[in-house]
Amino acid sequence: MNYMVNWKDRPVVTLTEATMITGLSPSTLKRRIEDGLLSAIERTNLKTRILIHTKSIAKYLKEAD
Repeated sequence: MNYMVNWKDRPVVTLTEATMITGLSPSTLKRRIEDGLLSAIERTNLKTRILIHTKSIAKYLKEAD
């Protein structure tokens, strides 16, 4: 059973998913997070997955247009 989920309906997406949504590289997305242009869940250690808030991605893409 295959179904599509709209990324905007989810609270967060992974770094890999964000690269597919934005077309930006992982390193660029990490810089955008560090610069405060994107909002991500704070990680407790470097081994945890980077989760980016979808609202911040939508806002970033809207401002980029």
